[in-house]
Amino acid sequence: MTDQEYVYFPHQGRNWQTFHHQEHGIKGVGKLRQPIINMDKYLDHSMDLELHREVTMGIAKTKNYRMGTATGGHPPEIREKYGMKDGWSEMLRELDKYDPDGFHRESIRQILETSKPEDRFISVYKYFYFSAGALIPWFFTVYIKEANFFNKATDQKSLWTEDAKLFPKLIEYINTLPFKSVGRVLFFTTYPNAGVTVHRDGVVADHKDHNINLFFTPGWRPSFIYDEVTKEKIYLEKGAKSYFFNNRDYHGVDPEPNFRYTLRIDGTFTDELQEELGLVDGYTWNWDYERNN
Repeated sequence: MTDQEYVYFPHQGRNWQTFHHQEHGIKGVGKLRQPIINMDKYLDHSMDLELHREVTMGIAKTKNYRMGTATGGHPPEIREKYGMKDGWSEMLRELDKYDPDGFHRESIRQILETSKPEDRFISVYKYFYFSAGALIPWFFTVYIKEANFFNKATDQKSLWTEDAKLFPKLIEYINTLPFKSVGRVLFFTTYPNAGVTVHRDGVVADHKDHNINLFFTPGWRPSFIYDEVTKEKIYLEKGAKSYFFNNRDYHGVDPEPNFRYTLRIDGTFTDELQEELGLVDGYTWNWDYERNN
């Protein structure tokens, strides 16, 4: 039992990062290895309609939309559903396979040469979405609080964005949640009849990423954890409006007929909640959980 590893590779003078698809199965949360946990009993949902109104008004007013991104490979059955394409980072790593005539290679060269340094990464993965057909995990995001992706739950330098002022009631609400500290806060969104493609947030390894995902009004979404070994989806129980999961397990959301958003809050749970959820020393996932089962 060893950690899944990131793969680093050069392309046009830069080092890039990805990770391959591997079959690990569902690792789950805590020593009980629960696939997905309904968090409603820890939250106050009495203001859902009022918060939903503020959220939808705020998203409507912001100009700071971003494309969602995730690195790494996807299970072959998911790729088959989308014409055997893969995530953008795996497509870049195997560019000769996906770009036999060099069309995309030349486009990427021009992007890297003409974009500002801070924009190059974003421009490349968006190019793969728009031109090369890479799988899109979700369609746009709106950040309320910024944090480094690789320590998004514990980043002590995380900062509220300019858009945070559009969500004053929501920020008050977030301060009531069972976190000792809050890192990244953002909305993941999907267009009508488009779901969230199955993906992992990172490699399968020990980690302490704590998170709560919220829906407010109109409530439950068909969110699931995906077992790439058995090809089974394990859904959040019907009626739930919030959940916690191991973001290194494959996960996604089925399509819905309307635009939907999920509020994601990354942080560190209170000691009491960590104990109740079985997060030994704060670990969402630890190899000892598997060894001791």
